[in-house]
Amino acid sequence: MLRNKFVLGLMLAAMMAVLGLNVVAQADPLVIWADGERAPLLTELGAQFEAEFGIPVEVQQYGLGDARDQLLVAGPAGEGPDILVTAHDSVGQFVANGAILPLQLPDYLDGEFTDSSLNLFTYQGQVWGIPYAQENIALIRNVDLVPEAPKTWQEVRAISEQLKADGSAEFGFLVQSANTYHNFPITSAFGGYIFGLNEDGSFNLADVGLASEGGLAAAQYLSGLYVDGLMVPDVNDDVVFEKFASGDLAMFVTGPWFSTRIAETGINYSIDPLPGAEGGMEVGAPFAGGQGFVISAFSDKVVDAETFLYDFVATTEFMQAVFDQGGRPPAFVSVDTSADPNIAAYNAAGVTAIPMPAIPEMAAVWGASDAALSSISTGGDPIAAMNDAVTQVDTAIGLMSSTERIVVLPGAFQAAVGCAGDWDPACRTTELTLQEDGTYAGTFAIPAGSYEYKVAINLAWAENYGAEGAKDGANLVLELAADSEVTFVYDDATHLVTTTVK
Repeated sequence: MLRNKFVLGLMLAAMMAVLGLNVVAQADPLVIWADGERAPLLTELGAQFEAEFGIPVEVQQYGLGDARDQLLVAGPAGEGPDILVTAHDSVGQFVANGAILPLQLPDYLDGEFTDSSLNLFTYQGQVWGIPYAQENIALIRNVDLVPEAPKTWQEVRAISEQLKADGSAEFGFLVQSANTYHNFPITSAFGGYIFGLNEDGSFNLADVGLASEGGLAAAQYLSGLYVDGLMVPDVNDDVVFEKFASGDLAMFVTGPWFSTRIAETGINYSIDPLPGAEGGMEVGAPFAGGQGFVISAFSDKVVDAETFLYDFVATTEFMQAVFDQGGRPPAFVSVDTSADPNIAAYNAAGVTAIPMPAIPEMAAVWGASDAALSSISTGGDPIAAMNDAVTQVDTAIGLMSSTERIVVLPGAFQAAVGCAGDWDPACRTTELTLQEDGTYAGTFAIPAGSYEYKVAINLAWAENYGAEGAKDGANLVLELAADSEVTFVYDDATHLVTTTVK
C-alpha cells in the first residue's frame, strides 16, 4: 500500500505540472539524520512524503551515537538536522543540553502506540519522541537439549552441570562477557538494580544497586559459573551463535535484531522469558530499549518536522514499512507482525522489562560495570569487583557536574601496565597529568605489540576522543616493535594525542 501511495503521489504531481498547476515545494529540505540501517528506507519514504506534502526531504547517514554527539555540536551552529533517529536512552542527555523539543501528540494518535514504547520516550513528564521500535533480550533455548524452559538461574546452572557431565553439550548457558546489557537480567533476577528510585519516581543517583544485596548475589552466582568452568570469558555474539549452531551450547540471551540469525542456525529453538532466582524475583527483567524520531531544538522547520512525524511517520503504512525491513518489535499497535513469528515471543519476554535509564548519568555506569563483569569472568573477587564499580560510578557522576578534568587512556595495553583489565576508563594507572603548557602527559612502559586505545574524560565513556580528535571517534592505534617507554601527550583543545617512543 505504501509503495502504491508513493506511485500515486508522483502521478498526481506530474498531472498537476502538465495542467499548469503549482506544486508546493521548498528549495530548503527537511534534513533527517538516520543510522545506516534506516537511512536507505527513509530516503525512499522521504520521496513519498515530498510527493504528498510538497516538502522535500534530505536523509543524511549517521550512526546513532554519532548523531547524538554531532547534534550537540552542529545544532547550535545551525548545521544540524531538523529530525534525527535516536535511541531512547539519549533523551536525557538531549534534554539536559536543550537539544530537542517536547512533543504534543495530536488526539488522533491516542492509543496508536504501545504504552511501553511511548514510556521510553517520556522524560520528566513530557513526550520527546515518536517511537517506531522497541526491544529487549530473551532466553534462546535449544529445545532438543533443554525441553522445558528453566524457571530460575539456579536451574540454568543445574542444567549446565548435567549437559556437561553427560557430554550432551559443551555449555548449558553462556552470556556475553563484560557486557552489562546482556548480564542485567541475571542481576535483576537476584534483586539487583542500576539506580534506586526516589518517592517521586525519579532516579536516586546516590543509590547505585550494583553492590546491593541482590547485585552481589548475582555477581557471586556468575562467579561460581566461571570458577567451575560452566561459563568462559571472552564470549561475544559470534561465539554464542557459533556454539549454538553447532549444538555445543544449549542456551544464551540475545535480542530481536538477531531474529533471522537465530532461525538460520537450523536448531529447534524456543524464545523464552528470562529466568528468575530462588530468593529473588520470579522472572528476570531485561532492559527495555527503543528507537524513535526526535525534533532538533535548533531546527527552523519545526512545523514541517511535526507534519512529518504526526501525519507521515505515525501511520500504519510508514510503521509497517519500517517493520518489514526487519529487526525489532514495532511501537505502533496496528502493524502486522505475522511475518516474524519470533516477535510475539520477544514481547512476552519483555513484559517485565525495565526501561533503560534515559539519563546522562548512565554513561558513568557502563564502563565501570563492564569492567567488574570482566574481572569476575577471569576469576576476580565478585564482591570487590562490584564495590569497586559502585565507587567508580559515584566518582564519575560527581565529576560530571564539576569542572575538573581527569584524562585517562583506556585501551588494550592497560592490563600490561597494571590495570585490573583493559578498556577501563576508570583505571587511573593510565591517567595523564596536567602540564604547565595546558596539555596532559604520561609515560608508560608497554610491551611490544599492536594496541588500540582512546582518551576518556572523568573516568567514564560519556566523553571520549579517538582518531583525529573526534568525539566517540575510531580507536587510536599504537604499534610497538619492541618493549618501549611511550610518552603520550593529549591536547584538550584539539583532542589530539601525540606519542614519543623510546
